Amino acid sequence: MKITLEMILTLFFQEHQQQPQNAELTYASGNQVISGIQLLPRHPKELSAEYLYVTDEKPEEIHIQCPQNGTILCFCDGAPNDSSEQDNDAVSGTSSILRINTNLELADAFNQLQKCYNTFLEWGRSLDFAIFRNAGFQELIDLSAEIITFPVLIYDPALKLLAWSQNQSSLNDHIFQAAIANGYLDVEAVKYFDKTHIFEQMDNTGMAAGMVDQFREHDDYAIAINIRNELAVYCVMLDTGDCPRSYAEQLFRIFCDSVQNLLEKQHTDFLRNRSVTDYFLMDLLDNPKTPKEQIRERLAYNDLDYEGNFVVITIHSDITRKPSENYFIQVLRNNMINCRIFPYKDHIVILYLLPKFREVSYKDYFSGLFGQILKDFLNRKLTLYFSKPFTTIGQFADAWIQAENVCRLLHGKTDAMYCFYADYWLSDLFLMNTSGDLAFSYCEPAVRAMLENKSKKSRQQLQILYEYLNCDRKLTEVANKLGMHRNNVIYHIKQMEESYHLDLDDPEMRLKLLLSFELLKYTEECL
Repeated sequence: MKITLEMILTLFFQEHQQQPQNAELTYASGNQVISGIQLLPRHPKELSAEYLYVTDEKPEEIHIQCPQNGTILCFCDGAPNDSSEQDNDAVSGTSSILRINTNLELADAFNQLQKCYNTFLEWGRSLDFAIFRNAGFQELIDLSAEIITFPVLIYDPALKLLAWSQNQSSLNDHIFQAAIANGYLDVEAVKYFDKTHIFEQMDNTGMAAGMVDQFREHDDYAIAINIRNELAVYCVMLDTGDCPRSYAEQLFRIFCDSVQNLLEKQHTDFLRNRSVTDYFLMDLLDNPKTPKEQIRERLAYNDLDYEGNFVVITIHSDITRKPSENYFIQVLRNNMINCRIFPYKDHIVILYLLPKFREVSYKDYFSGLFGQILKDFLNRKLTLYFSKPFTTIGQFADAWIQAENVCRLLHGKTDAMYCFYADYWLSDLFLMNTSGDLAFSYCEPAVRAMLENKSKKSRQQLQILYEYLNCDRKLTEVANKLGMHRNNVIYHIKQMEESYHLDLDDPEMRLKLLLSFELLKYTEECL
């Protein structure tokens, strides 16, 4: 990421209030790219234009030749010598030597500038990491919330809302609030953007800006990001801050470049890895007993992570003709970047990686997500069946069984578009499974993991966990039954909670674990 002099100084002025309100940075070297900050040496052999140099000498006392396009900052206490030509603005001087009037010591000023530089540097690394792991638009905005203080909206070509700045939810802006409420730009807003030519003749090399008028109290920026001549997404920023216009534009361009890189990576990954990865996932569905070690080995050749917070979705519809099905799958892929989508056994399977902030409320999240994506397909008979969230690809086949069991359970018995396994798991448990695969398709993974370990320690853990749950977490009673010290029971319980990510304060988790033990007893696989 390119960090410019203007970005560093604007953030510095915001934090230390050195610059008069509404003042503009007018120096010519504002777009200079900075790769580091150094103290100005007393007797330098050669200065580099890539670095920002800092000193406490006055500009008129500096006799060092500044490199072309280079910059030297002079932190001085007091007004410039020639007060008739220079006022008390925070920055004054030539394009290469800038004077900053401040009471800060040189060391403090240097450290604060370095902190500003590192802030942008860390932000850039976070964006790169998000792109590398193929994060969603919302995660990109959340990562940028501290840097881009302006509200940002991201739309698909149909102007449906894909993500927005949640930290600006209280913004008193008609377009912003309407987009959040409706999930798309309303007609009045589209007419406004058309009137100001925001969406006209935009491509991935330029950006349009709407000026202040009676409808808006601030400027708007918009950019259309294309991938291989396909319009992929609109990014709109509402400029409501007091920062210099060029500074806001630089940040928005950096953010939009990150979005474009993310989309290009997604596009390339699907073209390059779709067939290989989809075949791998289909093979897991065909062979649900595949050992975890083999799955881990094969993941090295696929664009997937073994761990995450996944959900399997199966879509059953009346879209049976191959061209129509391919079009439907492509629509889903264009609007959902955190997933793998492929046809399997006359229906569509989606492996979706949940964003971290949606791990708990995944039902509402999916209802809102698909509500916008499938809006144009409401005249088709579509039903989506969701598994419960799971944490490793090794559970992919189990999750698919869950989603399909809900389909079998509810086939022809409901008009609901979204059917979640979590709402029907008891019915699925007792009506859809045979006794032989109850433990395989339902039991809590932590219990199964301890069972499959077959070590003395894992057997002891199973016994302690069972008695702990069966005794309603009464530690003294558990210790008496097991012939252990109370503190020893506490130690083992905490160790299991950390090792297997168990929340034993959650009543639903405890119920699930107890039922898992009962199922294992029933199938004579344990205890």
